[in-house]
Amino acid sequence: MPPPRWAQSLDAFRTVPKDLAEASATGAMMTLVAVVTCAVLFICETNAFMSAKTRTDVVLDSNQDSNLQINFDVTMLDMSCEHVTVGIWDAFGTERMNITKNIMKQRIDHKGDDKGHAYGDDELTELEFSNRKLEAEEKAETDADWSSSSDQFKHDDFQSVVDAHDHTFVNFYADWCPHCRMFGPSWDKFEADLNSEQDPVKDADGAKANVRALKINCVDFEETCQQQKVQSFPTIRLYRRGGNGKQFVDYRGPREIEGLTTFAREEVGKRHLNTGAKFHDIFSESCRIKGSVDVARVPGTVHFQAMHNKERTLNLAFTNVSHTVHSFTFGQTSSKITNLLFLPAEYQKHGDPLATKTFTVDRFHQAPHHYIKVVHTRFASISDTRSYQQTHQWSVRNIQRNSVPQAKFSYDLAPVEVIVSKSDRRWYDYVTSIFAIIGGAFTFMSMTSGAITFASSQFKGSINKLG
Repeated sequence: MPPPRWAQSLDAFRTVPKDLAEASATGAMMTLVAVVTCAVLFICETNAFMSAKTRTDVVLDSNQDSNLQINFDVTMLDMSCEHVTVGIWDAFGTERMNITKNIMKQRIDHKGDDKGHAYGDDELTELEFSNRKLEAEEKAETDADWSSSSDQFKHDDFQSVVDAHDHTFVNFYADWCPHCRMFGPSWDKFEADLNSEQDPVKDADGAKANVRALKINCVDFEETCQQQKVQSFPTIRLYRRGGNGKQFVDYRGPREIEGLTTFAREEVGKRHLNTGAKFHDIFSESCRIKGSVDVARVPGTVHFQAMHNKERTLNLAFTNVSHTVHSFTFGQTSSKITNLLFLPAEYQKHGDPLATKTFTVDRFHQAPHHYIKVVHTRFASISDTRSYQQTHQWSVRNIQRNSVPQAKFSYDLAPVEVIVSKSDRRWYDYVTSIFAIIGGAFTFMSMTSGAITFASSQFKGSINKLG
């Protein structure tokens, strides 16, 4: 039974009788294009709807814990377990040394034939100073005479002058000393000839030695002369580097150029200054340190360094703190804080960015220093799982000669929290998009087909009129 006539008048989808409609090749082609377009867009939209996308929001950190757990697994490549120590320093001024609670040390053999041996005095001197390159300003300072305290130089570190050369020939004099005045011209000529290096002084291996001659005015630099225990003027000494200002030989020969030159060549010729010493392991084993420490939830530093023990006293300034980091993470492993393997792939690498990396130095008085920024991250889409994400930079720091090198891990906690959640689309958004795709595709193709048909009819009409 057909619907009443008044109901038919409400039809918004009225159709044209088939007898009045005309199929065309253009329309058929546009229909096929519309169908293919709809199919492709439908697949893409469905895939986007089914795929889970994440969204991140940054808010003030909601974590109210007073403590933070730091977990580490580090191998000190050239340090015996009996000498390695772990320490903590934080922004509250708390400092804990030689921490042993919750820390396990494992002895590891070095690979290769070299099982570690101590450095000799000559090795230490050569390795510490032979590769050191002075800046132009510093070289001018260490090469200058100490004739006056009012010249352009500082003259505040006699040891740096001695350590800047293989040997340093020093004439300690006083302005009022008559013997110094008589000796002055001869010394000045000797100093100029030696420093010009036209006839270089050679060591026991026939290699050119870095020998410098200079003079020190003990009237202007009385304190330095007292420290060197100069008791008469002129006092002439040949210093050797690396001896803390105490390794020297007094010259007691005639105060003339020939005697000074002969003395310098004989003394320098006794020593092997360039033996080709290389850096090597000083311990027969490495040490792998695993454990965790609880610290205040404020910026701080974890450091690893060498220390003495009851049986052995180390030259701590020459210990090597090169290391391999197997893992360095923050936070407890519990039901609320999931293992890194269960986090989204893009967040796993930031949970432990130092893992499996090695950090080495190849010179004395240097140490790797790590800078870590820690961001508390909450994964709302994984049952509110919490993690500490990290960004990491590192550099090699120069250490003062008498200071103990430390492998430092400095950390700082960001005051914000990152919330990671799923960006789910609602089903009616998906349905609306599908309808829009279908309607839009067919409407566009219909308009294109109509435009082509109209243009074709106009073209044919023009041809008929011309014919």
